[in-house]
Amino acid sequence: MLHFNSKILNTLVKSLLIAIILIFAVFLGIQFLSLKSVVNSQESQASSRGYNILVVGKSDNGTYLNQVAKGAMEVSENYNAAVEVYTGKSKAQEIPMQSLFDYASYLSADGVIAYISGNEPLQVPVNRNGTPIPLITIGNYLPNLQQLSFIGVNFSELGKITANEIISLIGKSKKVIILTSAQGNNSSYSTMMNTLINIISNEHPEIIIKTITVISETNFSKEDYLRQRLASEEGLELVVPLSEENTILAAQSVRDLNLSGKVKILGFGDSDDCHSYFEKNIVTELISVKTRNIGQKAMEELFEYINNGYANSYVSAEIEVLRQEASGS
Repeated sequence: MLHFNSKILNTLVKSLLIAIILIFAVFLGIQFLSLKSVVNSQESQASSRGYNILVVGKSDNGTYLNQVAKGAMEVSENYNAAVEVYTGKSKAQEIPMQSLFDYASYLSADGVIAYISGNEPLQVPVNRNGTPIPLITIGNYLPNLQQLSFIGVNFSELGKITANEIISLIGKSKKVIILTSAQGNNSSYSTMMNTLINIISNEHPEIIIKTITVISETNFSKEDYLRQRLASEEGLELVVPLSEENTILAAQSVRDLNLSGKVKILGFGDSDDCHSYFEKNIVTELISVKTRNIGQKAMEELFEYINNGYANSYVSAEIEVLRQEASGS
């Protein structure tokens, strides 16, 4: 009887194991078919368009690049083009710019829009015939790089605009806190800061400018570091973060410190998060380089060259200032 029961038990266990294996196989099959469907969908979308345009850059410029890509995608149908973004997932998984260019060569892309964040020498991507792929650059200008067009910001003008907005927003303390990142060697940043400081020191010497470099220390995140620094500032009335990331950090810190409405923020950025803080009146004014417009202009220059053989070597990006009083009128 015992022997018979153990046989039944063994049979049941084997049947159960077979059933589990079959269920797992079916599950894997469904996942594979689902993934294949997504890949095929992406491939058919790219192949259904006549041109393939890549937007590339490093991970720390990812937010900016996505906005540029959105602008390019908004007009892509006009050019029968597919637009794709390629960048590193994080600092730990960064992809060198040259590798991104090499990937564009491997795909034989029809055009590349690249955010250049360093000064290292680069070899332009080439198609399967060895011909340079039309390249539009944004960010840093590299004079020795064989680029079709550079779409840049007039940083002297940006410094002037920022200085004038600071003067209009300054409070009784006459003190402004400027938030910077580790960009001391960036010539564009230096141009903007020099213009800003010269205007304020010459026209309003009573205004005190204090600069805080937003960093993450061993025991503190950037958020904690900035929150502690702002909480320790006496007579805090105006904060000017000079980047999109710092604008979001400043808005979060002012909100967490219950200083919304008491401390003004003159922010920088064109992302949805920046606009959200502006709409909530946490960011008082928002200076933005119209990144989607950069994507649209990049597509215009690329296809001017593809269709007619020429393009503008330099294109100026548009700058706008959003003010609360204007949005409420």
